Parts: sequence; structure tokens; C-alpha cells
Amino acid sequence: AKIFSLQQDGSPRSDGSSLTNIRWNPTHDAARLYSTFGENSDLVTSNSVFKTGYTIKNEALAVIGEADARYIVMGSNPMRNYRRDSSSVNEEMQLMMENSISWLTDRTDLHSTQFNAVIAQMSQSYYFPDELAVREWLDDRFSQQAVYNDQDTCEGAALSSCINKDTDILIISNHQNELGHESKIAEAVTTAMSQGVPVLYMHYDGGMNELSTALLPLFDTSYRGDNYWQKLGVEAYDPTDFNQQLSAEVTSVDAMAKHFRSNGFAINWAECDGENCNAVESLNTQFLDGAKYVRSLMQQLDKEKNNLFATPDKYRFQKLLALLGDHYRASANFPLDKVTTPTSEFLRALYADYSVYQYRPIVGVWGNMGNFSRTDFSHINPTSRTISQLSKRKFRSTGAYALPGQTVTATRSDNSDVNVSVFVNTLRSGSTHVFAESGYKRPQFTQGTAIALEPGETITFTSPSGGPIQLSYNVNDLPVQVTFNNIGEHPYWRSADDNEIFESKMVAAEYDWAEIAAPSFEVHSKHDKMLDSMANEMFGPNGGTAQQLVDAIMRYVHNFPHVLAGFQGPGIDVVDEIHSFASDNGLEVYNLDLVKHMNADQATCGYGCSGNPYDAYWSFSPIGHGDIHELGHGLERGRFRFTGWEGHSITNPYSYYTKSQYFKDTGNDPNCQSLPFEASFNILNDSFAQADPQAYVKENLWTNPSWSDSAAMTIQMMMSAEDNGALIDGWHLLARMHIIEREYQQAIKDDATWLQKRAGLGMSQYDRATAKAMSPEDWLLIVVSHATGFDFREYFDVWAHVYSDAAAEQVIAMALPEMPVNYYVSSAKGYCRGEGFDGVKIPLDGAQRYWLQ
Repeated sequence: AKIFSLQQDGSPRSDGSSLTNIRWNPTHDAARLYSTFGENSDLVTSNSVFKTGYTIKNEALAVIGEADARYIVMGSNPMRNYRRDSSSVNEEMQLMMENSISWLTDRTDLHSTQFNAVIAQMSQSYYFPDELAVREWLDDRFSQQAVYNDQDTCEGAALSSCINKDTDILIISNHQNELGHESKIAEAVTTAMSQGVPVLYMHYDGGMNELSTALLPLFDTSYRGDNYWQKLGVEAYDPTDFNQQLSAEVTSVDAMAKHFRSNGFAINWAECDGENCNAVESLNTQFLDGAKYVRSLMQQLDKEKNNLFATPDKYRFQKLLALLGDHYRASANFPLDKVTTPTSEFLRALYADYSVYQYRPIVGVWGNMGNFSRTDFSHINPTSRTISQLSKRKFRSTGAYALPGQTVTATRSDNSDVNVSVFVNTLRSGSTHVFAESGYKRPQFTQGTAIALEPGETITFTSPSGGPIQLSYNVNDLPVQVTFNNIGEHPYWRSADDNEIFESKMVAAEYDWAEIAAPSFEVHSKHDKMLDSMANEMFGPNGGTAQQLVDAIMRYVHNFPHVLAGFQGPGIDVVDEIHSFASDNGLEVYNLDLVKHMNADQATCGYGCSGNPYDAYWSFSPIGHGDIHELGHGLERGRFRFTGWEGHSITNPYSYYTKSQYFKDTGNDPNCQSLPFEASFNILNDSFAQADPQAYVKENLWTNPSWSDSAAMTIQMMMSAEDNGALIDGWHLLARMHIIEREYQQAIKDDATWLQKRAGLGMSQYDRATAKAMSPEDWLLIVVSHATGFDFREYFDVWAHVYSDAAAEQVIAMALPEMPVNYYVSSAKGYCRGEGFDGVKIPLDGAQRYWLQ
């Protein structure tokens, strides 16, 4: 009422002095916020957008509350907004800010009597002139009555000494002039509030940083997201429109709770499209809208390391939501089916999933966990484990196992400048197919929220499902040491020192998960699937050891696919004809130094699903097509596809190359996929007898081509390159193309880089705008010709890929010898054994037939 000049009952004043027509454009450099129900309230709620085409949403742009002291949290700095663009705030918004400072200080004489402000952590730059903007605004609006510190005198560790008994208000942002003082700043703010000093916090920019992560929890305020993507603001804002209203999120929880109380869910599962129930309105309004908010709330509590239950007389609403999940979790009995299981029972288990909250010592465990894991670990005596490892993006395993419902402590004892977070399990939530027929076979959210761990810090957490513990990192190669207490130790291999213990633990079968941690690739596997991996026939009739599996991983899963993708880095061979090409053309070979992962368990999509981790229903195999296929999805580039080629058309060469190398190593059949070499040859050969050969090839080969038709052509180009001496190993054509593509993607970002790089890309005649707009055919003609040193125009003509005159002129300017148009002979699977790469070929002239030796 005071801030908006309303009557005490919240209604506008009759004299028209109420602030009911506020305008504030916080700009895209703003944060959207969550207040904490029961502890504080939204002060300003968005009701407009400041750019056409965006959706109006009602979200908090400012939060107001009172704990030991009063506080207001603003998603942007209105004083800065005004300084940069006076039209971004109107006079009513200015008056609201004046009233806010009056309310915060509990004083009405600010225009006539001095008050003392401490201003801290403000930016001063062109886009964020906050230091000056705040001081100028105070001078202007309060008739020179504001007394404040000089710029940059109360930053970081100095803040605490600036605040004293005479401080009337602390005005602070989250700009970090210097890293490493976040905890000291947060401590100073906490102390100030405990002494009754009110705080006006105005968020800097739209994202989060270490300081805002430390400060926002002090105000029971959570970060919703960056306004960059929403463009929300307030226009003709009348606060009475939002007075005495629950937020949409809390309203959705209320609706969900009412349905649970009455067992009155009425959801039409027939409206689902298979396991996709996103469009079922009744499911969303009666359950999912509320459950998703609960999940975001619990995740935020974990990230903030907020143990609600350690704070008496606060957070009743949030505590009840967590306890309800504990209660429902105990009675969950997997598997469940959305149709045959009573809806209330099904959704109680799903609510228990959505309400997982770890940062507390007592957590309700699952009644059973279906096919994820056993529930009873009474046979395990908890122990301690100290992990010393070099950081690697994105995460690495630890060999520690969180036991369900048992509190883990993690203590970090290094001082490395690396962000470290702890999380349990690597499984993607989509791998639990909740709405598939009998698909809810286990908890969905077994992967816990990542919790930051600072140097010297100890954190505690409790996982309701348990599982292998992981450490995530933001940079590489810094030493990290973490000690875990009260954990189990499952079958785990990281070095040769683990050989015996790994095998003995596999035999003991005391856990349902096992992990192999090769230096650049980790396998997180169900125990039974790991047994299958160890028994892989590539190791012989008696199976292999963990060391043999790791050696195979590094050679066939890590090395060869990344050689073919044109990378360099730890464990990746330096191939002269790849690297010399880059050097000769002034191109960079990009460094790859991260850990990739596979979950041998259930797939998020199909039978295997790409990503890092990728996941699959099958057991991991170092030379398995599926494994390297999914890895290949992370390597393939869309620019390698001709027009009309479908998504998988350039996914598999990484698998084929690995298999071809396995054949060279062992002489064993690598069992590659069948490709239609003979069928493609027949179409090309028959086209010579047609009036319009290209039209014939287009109709018969490139009208809705299969991935295998496309892969066959790609490999034929590789065979041509090898046979004609362009490459020692024709497969390396793809590596050179990758190098060109990465540099091309960087070069087209600005004119200076383009002019510097274009000759090395083979595109010396193109300006940047034209290069960006090239068709796939033009780009591939130029790149394949440049990468091989041969003119591929006639080759493309025969294969019916039509390019422009500009692309032809670029290739002509290279003055390259023509690539002979031959077809290389291979059986359907023989290309992986060198067939076709041995130079056995047939001229494409219309007079030949396909034959095999």
C-alpha cells in the first residue's frame, strides 16, 4: 500500500494519487524471478512485452519481503534504465522507487533529512552505467539528502567495514569487479540484515554469476531465467490487478493438491499420442503444471544448499511439498502403467519423482525402484573414499556410490580454480518412458541435481534412489581432491590398480551398476550389461579383462572416430595427411579434450539415443555399430549432406572407419552394415542410355533416398580419393572436410576473418555473404575438390548433383586435375575389409556391368 500509494485495504485512493499506471522496460538485460510463497511476495509482475512477436507472461520482475530487515529484489536496475533511456520508466515508476526506499528505511522524511546509503557491486560501463546512475538518481529524487560512499570503495571484502550503525540502506548489485569475494559479500549482507539494515538489490545483466548465486537465497528469491528470451516488462501497470492473488505456480500446486485429497483425477489417457502426453490438457492442469513447479523448486533448494528443515518456523509450504513426496515415495511400486494402474496411485509415484529434494539428512526412499536397482543395501557397510583426479569437462565418475536414503558428506580439499559440482547418476530422465505402455518401470529422476562444492567446503546430501556419484567440471586439467563419507563402492575401474577389485566386485554382484572410466570415455552400465561387455567376442572365447576393454575403448571409440572428425587431442592419433593439409592451408586442427559417456541401460529414444551421455538398451561394445553410430551423431555435420539427404546419411562413416581399422588390426570380420553399391552403380550406368541422364539419376537415386544410398556415394568419393593418390587412406577425406567446415563456420562470422581464411578454405572468389548462402551442392563441390586436390565437377554431374556457375568457376580457378569418374567395386559389407579401397573399379560409361572378384 505504501509503495504504490494505495489505501490500506489495497484499493486506489480517491484523489488519483495512487500509482496505477506504471511503465518499466527492464530491457532484455534483466532477470525474471521467483518469490518464495509464504515468505515474501511479488512486488512487480510483468504484464507486457517490449518487442512484438513475444508472449506476454505474468512473472515477477521484483520481489518484496521482510526477515530481520526489509528487502526488495529487482530483476534489473530502473535507475540505469532511466539513465540510458528516459522513456523506459515513467514518472509513476520513479515515484514507486522513491516509495520503495521510503518503505525499506521506514522513513518518510527522506526528501528533507539526510540518510546514509552504502552502494556496492555496481558496474560502470557503456551498457551498464550503474555506479553513476544510482548516485545521480538519488541526488535528483531526494534533493541531495542521500549521503553515500565513493565509487568502488565498498566492494568485495571492504563491504563489511562500510556498514555501521548509521547505515540506513544498502543498495547492492551482483556485478563482480573481482572474483573470489562472493562469500565475504554474502556474509556482510547477512550481518547487515541481522542488524536491521534494509537492502535494495538490483540485478546486473540477465544471467547468474557466483555473486548472485550467493545473494539471492538471502532474500528467499530464486532466479527464473534471463529476460533476453522473453522481453517482458510492465505497461500501464496497475498493482491492484495482482493484489491478493496467488502466483500461477502456487495456484497449479493448489489444484494438484485438491485432486490428491479427493482422489479425483479425471485424465483422458486416450488423448496421448503413444507415450507423448504433452497435449493432454487435463494432465497438465490437474497434475503436471503443479508437479513441474515443485520440481523446479526442489532443484533450486538443492542448488542453493538450503536445508529447509534446519530453519524452524519458516518454509512450511515448501516443507510440506517435500514431505508429501517422501510419503508417496514409500508406497511406490514399480512398474506402473498409466492406463491399468489407478490414476491416483500412478500420479502419487510421479509426484514423488518430481519432488526429489536431496539437501537434507532425512529423505524418504522408494518402496522399490523397479528395474533401476535393488532397494535393500543392508549388506553394504558404508565406507569413505578419497578421489584425486584431474578435472575434465563435462564430468567424471568417482567410484563412490550413494546408498539410497543414507546421507553422504563430500569434502573438497584442493584449491584449484575450477568449478566442481557433485551429482548422483548419469541417467537422462527421458530414458524412463513414464507414459509408455507399462513404461514407468523405475523412478524417472534418478539423476540428482548437481550441487556446487567449493574449495575447503563440506556438503551433505541424501539421494532417495542412490547410485554412482559423479563430479562435474568447467575446465580441464586442474587437480581436484574430494573425500566422500558414508558411501558404498560398486564395481569401478579407472586404472590398472583397479583390475583385481573390479573383477571381484563384478563377481560379488552386490550392486546393480558398474562403471568403466577410460581416460576419455566412460561407460555407466547396469551390472548384467557390463558382464556382456566383458564377454565381448572381440576378446576371444573367454572374454576380456577391464584393462582390455579400456584399451579397446581408447582405440576404437575414442581415437578413430575423432581422427575421422578432424580433431587432435589426448589419445587421438596425429595423421600426417590430415594435419599437413590443415597446416598447408592455414587451417586449425581443433583440440578435443573432454570425457564422453555412455549409459548402458535404457534409451531415451529408439533403441539407442545420441548425446553425452548417449544411452541405449544394448550392452556396450567398443566396436559395436550402435555405440559408434550414437557417438557419430555428435560428430556429423549437416553441411556434409546433399539436398534431400536424410538425417542419418552421414552418421555412420565414423563407425565404418573404426570397423575398417579393427579389420586391419585383427583380420576379423568387423560386420559392417550392408550398402547398396551394386544398385547405385546400375542406376548410374543405366543413366548413360537416357535422354536426360541427370534426371534419370535424380528420379531413381535421389528421390527420397535412403541413408544407405547416401552413405554409398560418400564412400565412393573416399575410394576415388585414395585410388587417385589424393590420400593414402581415402577415409581421411572426411577429416579434411571437418577441418574446413569448422574453420568455415568461424570465418563467416565477420569480414576480417573471412578475408583471412577464405583462400585456405578453397573459397577465394567468394565474399562472406555469398559464402554463407551457398547451397549444399556448391559447398560440397568446392570443399571436396579442395580437400582432394581434384576437380569433382564431372563426378558430381554423373551423380546428378547440380551446382551453380559460381561454384564451378571457383573450382576452375583452382586449376585442379579432373577426378576420373569410376565406380569402385565392393560387396555390400566388404568396404570395411578394404574392398573398393583396393582400387578395383569399373568405368562409368554405360557399357559396363557390376562384377565382384
